[in-house]
Amino acid sequence: MSIGSPRPGSLARALAAIALLCPALSAAAALQTDAAAPPISAPFRVVISGSYSGPKLWRVSKDGRTLWLLGTVEPLPKRMVWQTADIQGLLRHTQEVIPAWPSVGIGFHPFTALRLYALWREAQTNPDRLPLQAVLPPALYARFSTLKLRFAPRDRRIEQLRPILAARRLYDEALDASDLTPHNDIQQTVLRLARQENVPIHQDKLLVKDPLDVMRDLTEVPRAAEIACLQSVVTRLETDVGPMQARARAWALGDVALLRNVPHIDNRATCLDAVSGSARVRALLARAQQDWMNALVQALAQNRTTLALQSMDLLLGPSGTLETLRRMGYAVEGP
Repeated sequence: MSIGSPRPGSLARALAAIALLCPALSAAAALQTDAAAPPISAPFRVVISGSYSGPKLWRVSKDGRTLWLLGTVEPLPKRMVWQTADIQGLLRHTQEVIPAWPSVGIGFHPFTALRLYALWREAQTNPDRLPLQAVLPPALYARFSTLKLRFAPRDRRIEQLRPILAARRLYDEALDASDLTPHNDIQQTVLRLARQENVPIHQDKLLVKDPLDVMRDLTEVPRAAEIACLQSVVTRLETDVGPMQARARAWALGDVALLRNVPHIDNRATCLDAVSGSARVRALLARAQQDWMNALVQALAQNRTTLALQSMDLLLGPSGTLETLRRMGYAVEGP
């Protein structure tokens, strides 16, 4: 394909690094570790198929107005069918739905789009074109290779990627091999049901005014930060695949108590730190988070009933959204 005429799908991939900044905010409350751990035996396979109702919702209320919060987790069971009857019933009495993340708006001239796509293509590999083995410390590369042999034995492309992209690729391969998926998109299902019920969707737009500068910032992540991200992903895949399966099953069964108690080793804080080194990127992340909280407060002041979505990582915990709302004077009830 000629660089002078990228297809829409290719251009979308060029923008992915920017668009993915918003979901990355779920790292804010994540527990993570960089300690080396020896590879363990292949994870047990937990096939979760059939129909499940998902978790109960939290109820936030004040002065006769109610906000329902649906917590989501990632990954989820690959073959899970989510029963949506309760959500559909709630939507019939809801004035507004607030998604977890804004849409990303990038205004640019077509020539800027071509330059953005070229930057993204160039950023796939290390600046010096070195293979992954030459970039990683030997001990870390050995651990990475063990996981690659287990989860992605036929993937040759991964050895040519820069560390942070190789980390994401290995993570996706491991989920697929463990009957899990990061793409079982609960939010998109809720938004589709809201449109069917003609419920307004409060969709904030995160406008990226300088996409080329943001992309350059993302392509100039220090190699040490990328290696730290890959190391944290390797550690998680060595120790956390079983608990990830348990959390996915707990979400499908609506078992919030188990979700609270299953050990949670998460790579996202380290990887978020890697891509948020620039002031521009940090400002985008902070704005997305603040816009979501502002939408909640406005909805609680205006609507009789509102439904909002957010990652469980951001809802739970002493600094999570639920505790923040309690401190603001709202009544919070939950499972």
